[in-house]
Amino acid sequence: MKVIVFGAHSSVGELVVSKLMKNGYPSCAVIINENQIETLKKLGANELVIYEEKLLPSLFQGYDAAIYLTGINPRAKAGRTVMVDHESVIETVKEAEKQGVQRFVMMSAITANEAEGDESRDIGAKEMPDELLRQSNLTYTVIQPGAVTDKPGDGKISAAVTLEENDAEISREDLAEVLVKSLEAERTFNKTFEVADGDTMITKALSSL
Repeated sequence: MKVIVFGAHSSVGELVVSKLMKNGYPSCAVIINENQIETLKKLGANELVIYEEKLLPSLFQGYDAAIYLTGINPRAKAGRTVMVDHESVIETVKEAEKQGVQRFVMMSAITANEAEGDESRDIGAKEMPDELLRQSNLTYTVIQPGAVTDKPGDGKISAAVTLEENDAEISREDLAEVLVKSLEAERTFNKTFEVADGDTMITKALSSL
């Protein structure tokens, strides 16, 4: 399975690329400038693409799966609004479907600790890409992480459609592992779920969904 990674230049994305290599998946890292090329090469990316919108109609050719880290806008040279980001996700999902991608794993912009009714949630911007993906013909997985931390991962998580914790957190390392392991974990297919630090090994947690 060849995997294309959007947001590969982010801290989670770099870990995803590294874990793809260690798990035997050839990958393409989609980045936003040349300064990131050497880092991603060293981490194991087989191909690198500096994102340009005009490349999107052919970007997925030869790839079976995509991992998309929302909140990381491939078009942005600097910070852009979530609204622009969701437009980018929508374009990407549509092209992935059109170009025959089978598997699409998305790290959602909605975090596990953004409770229903929280006025800070920009529902129009954040939920639209998730909903579009659910309505597509792609075999999708939408992962909603707790607050992402820099602490070392221990390979153990909690995963459920809805987690009880309001202050859920997850390490970048464990989140990256969840994204990669979800590619072929059938119990994650066509599901949206939340992840946070926990007591269950990642493979077991995903197989219990």
